Amino acid sequence: MISTSATVLELDSSPDSLQDYFEQQGWTDGLPVVLPTLERVAAMIAGSGLSATAEIAAIAPGYALCSVEKLAINAVMAGCRPSYMPVLVAALRALSVPSFNLSGVQSTTHPVAPMLVINGPIRHEIGLNCQSNVFGQGFRANATIGRAVRLVLMNIGQGIPGKTDMATHGTPCKFSFCAGENEEQNPWEPFHVEHGLALSDSSVLVHAAESPHNIQDHASANAAELLLMISDVMMTVGGNNMSSGGEMLLALGPEHAAMLAKHGMNKQDIRQALHTRMRLQLSRVSEGCQEWYRTKRKTFNVALGTTHIPYLDEASQIQIIVAGGQGLHSMVIPSFGISHFALEKIVS
Repeated sequence: MISTSATVLELDSSPDSLQDYFEQQGWTDGLPVVLPTLERVAAMIAGSGLSATAEIAAIAPGYALCSVEKLAINAVMAGCRPSYMPVLVAALRALSVPSFNLSGVQSTTHPVAPMLVINGPIRHEIGLNCQSNVFGQGFRANATIGRAVRLVLMNIGQGIPGKTDMATHGTPCKFSFCAGENEEQNPWEPFHVEHGLALSDSSVLVHAAESPHNIQDHASANAAELLLMISDVMMTVGGNNMSSGGEMLLALGPEHAAMLAKHGMNKQDIRQALHTRMRLQLSRVSEGCQEWYRTKRKTFNVALGTTHIPYLDEASQIQIIVAGGQGLHSMVIPSFGISHFALEKIVS
């Protein structure tokens, strides 16, 4: 007999009735789920390499402790394979880092969702997409890992729409937002190596993300022209990064990355060049908004007659990955602002 500390329901109903029951209990994200039978949950727990009762993290805003077994239940419901469990364990640990501010991310009116970026050998071990359509459909690992995190945020963290999740509009990224870095076409060191891990390590980055904003540039002839285009797209007037600071994630397409590297630029050069170019024209911001921003960012407390201010306070607020496939596109993923990315090593 399979032992469990969770409540076991013995339900004698049709699959459709069971789906309706789970939905009525508020246990789903609005989509049908895989029913978490004892056998499926046990297999998922085994995939973690940890005991069922091991505690992973307290999940805001409800701060209930998420055990391996509770994570496994939600991972089954999301459609995960047991081999994804080490990624999920690391993701929850990263989300619980205080500077990530999961409570704020879960409760805000802003359309924010945790974005997961996976690095290292585990990408290929679990079939994670890192190339064409990297933020889109078609790959089980990407789709279900992100979905499992969302189910945990709802079912364990109590991020309930209209009750504790107060997003004005929300974002489709709340269903799932998980991608791998395209390390094979990255002309620089991968993200996890840049931040102190070994190339042979695997990791998960969590970023408090808005939906991606496309950067199309088929015509720039050199790095300076391309960076001009990128910087302009990054400077969204009214974005949270303008008012609250925080980080922005730049997902360079491989072709744009290759062009910048060909012109001798590394990631720090790109950050610094973008920060220098990202000067916001104050006349684009209403007087009322300028007054409000002054209470939030010292950058807006400027001398009379100032016409431009830095969009970001520091170049280090720009994080860079390489992701996606063929095509002269890149993406900028702005953030909630009141959050700092977290990186966690995956132990498998």
